Amino acid sequence: METATLLEPERRIRLVSDYDVVVAGGGTAGVVAAVAARRNGARVLLLERGGFLGGHIASQLLEHRAGWFDAGGNRIVGGLADELVNLLVGNGASPGHIRDDTGYTRFRLPVNHEEFKSLVTRWIADSGVDFLLFSPVCAAAMEGSGLAAVIVENKSGRLAYRAKAFVDCTGDADVAHAVGCEMLSVGPGAATQPVSLLFKLGGVDHSRMIDYVEEHPEDFKMGVAPQALRGRAFINLWGFGSLLNRAYSEGVLSFERNELHHSGNCATGEAIINLTRYAADATEAQEMARAEVALRRQVLEALAFFRKYVPGCEKSFLAATAACVGVRESRRIAGVYELRDEDVRTGRQFDDAVATGGFPIDSHDPRGPSMDGTEQVRKAYQIPFRSLVPLARDGLIVAGRCISASRRALASARISGTCMAMGHAAGTAAALAAKSGKSLRSLDIQSLQATLRAQGAVI
Repeated sequence: METATLLEPERRIRLVSDYDVVVAGGGTAGVVAAVAARRNGARVLLLERGGFLGGHIASQLLEHRAGWFDAGGNRIVGGLADELVNLLVGNGASPGHIRDDTGYTRFRLPVNHEEFKSLVTRWIADSGVDFLLFSPVCAAAMEGSGLAAVIVENKSGRLAYRAKAFVDCTGDADVAHAVGCEMLSVGPGAATQPVSLLFKLGGVDHSRMIDYVEEHPEDFKMGVAPQALRGRAFINLWGFGSLLNRAYSEGVLSFERNELHHSGNCATGEAIINLTRYAADATEAQEMARAEVALRRQVLEALAFFRKYVPGCEKSFLAATAACVGVRESRRIAGVYELRDEDVRTGRQFDDAVATGGFPIDSHDPRGPSMDGTEQVRKAYQIPFRSLVPLARDGLIVAGRCISASRRALASARISGTCMAMGHAAGTAAALAAKSGKSLRSLDIQSLQATLRAQGAVI
C-alpha cells in the first residue's frame, strides 16, 4: 500500500551569513564547543532545541558527573571543562570533585541542576556567544561535498544560517544525519542502550539508610567501608538489589532491576535516583513517546518502592523528574577513524589526539535487569581528531556521544568530562578552520594541539 504524502510548496528562506562557526546542541559538549570557538576569535551561534542550555546535566538531573580523572586518580580533563567546574564551585552550585563511594570511578562531581542552568547560560552570554533556544536544526544545505548552511525552525519561522564551519553536538548527530553522513551500525539484532528518566526524592533520612547499608553490605558495591559514609555531605550508593528483587516479586515494581544508583545530598534530605529503563530507538518520535509513558509509570512505581522497602524513605516524596527522556546511545557517525574497544582497553595513544578519556566501559542492558558491561579502564586513552570528522562530508565536525566509535568505546567516552573535552577540541578546530580558510580535514593538527594545550586541555 502506497504511503500518503503531502507536497510542501517551495518557499524562500531568509539566510543569515554573519557567523564563522555554528554549534548545534547546547548540551555538555556544545556549550564548551561554543565558548572554545569564541575564545579562538570566531563569531559563534549556538543552537539548542530545548528551552535551556546545559544538556543532560540540566535536563536529566544527572547524578554526580565524572570523567575528569582516570582510574589512578590522574587528571585527564582540563581547560574549559575545568573553567566551568570552577564557575560552579565559586557560585556554590557544586562542592567540586568528591570521592566516589562505590569505587566505580575515583571522583564524582555533584551539581545543583537549577543553578547549573543559570550559570551555564551566563557563561555562554559573558563569552560573547549568540544563542537561540527552541531552535532545532531541521535541514541543511550543501555546496559540493561541504556543509554550507543549516536550517532552523522556531518561533521566528524558518531561518538558514551560513557559516565557515559547523559543530554537531546534538547527541543524535542530527546535523550529520541531515547532510547524509554515513552512520555506524548498531549490529544485527542488537538494540542501543536503554533510555531512562531520572528523578529526585525529597524527605530522605540518610542516617537510617546508612544503618541499612552497614547491616547489609553484601547488597552494595562499595569502594569504602559503610561506616565511612557517615558525616559526609554527599553519598552515592550502588545496590539495593535484594529489595528491588523483593519488590518485583511482590508486584510493586513491574520492571526487573538488580541495582539502582542513589546520589544523596545528606544536608537537604534529597537524592537523585537512576533506576528506570526502557528499550527505544531515540531517533524515532513514536518510540520516544512510548518511552515517556513507560518511564513515568516506572517513576511512580519506584516512589512506591522507596516508601515501602527502603529504610529512611518511608516519608519520601517525588521532588522532581527529568525534563525529558534521557538517551545513552543513538546515532554514531562513520568517521575518518573509528575509536575501537581495544583502543580504550589498552590506553592507546594517537598522533592526532585532541582529548583524553578514562571512565569505565559503562554499558546498560536495554532489556535485562542489570548492566551488560562495567569494565574498568585501567589506563587513560586518547581520542583522535579523526574520530570527530565525518568520513565523506566537509565543513562539519562532531563532539559528544555521536563521534565515530564502537559501542563499547562510546560507553566510556560518552561521560560528561570526556564530552566537554571533545567539545573544547571541536570548537577550537572549527574556529581555526574558519580563521585560516582551510577545511577541517586539512587543519594543521599540531597547531590545534598546541592551541588546546595553551588553554589548559589535557591531551
